[in-house]
Amino acid sequence: MSERAANASQRHRLVLDERERMALTGVRKVQSFEPKEIVLETELGMLSVKGEKLGVKHLDLKQGEVHIDGVIESMTYARHSGNSDREGFLTRIFR
Repeated sequence: MSERAANASQRHRLVLDERERMALTGVRKVQSFEPKEIVLETELGMLSVKGEKLGVKHLDLKQGEVHIDGVIESMTYARHSGNSDREGFLTRIFR
């Protein structure tokens, strides 16, 4: 089984601890990283994490795992379109 196929079957899980630590699985790609916003491509669509002093403490894209530390103020998923022909807003921005 290829790496991509193995990751595609992985489930997406998000665990937030005290709004200071976040553990994610099912992450395919880190789209952008800044201290105030991290944008991730997950199994369930694009995820934007906003806050202060955000840092990626663990990153293993082979396993689809990311751990983020900092002051987490919001998390927003872009609409997941599945196999639709329509593209999402974030998909068009990050080409």
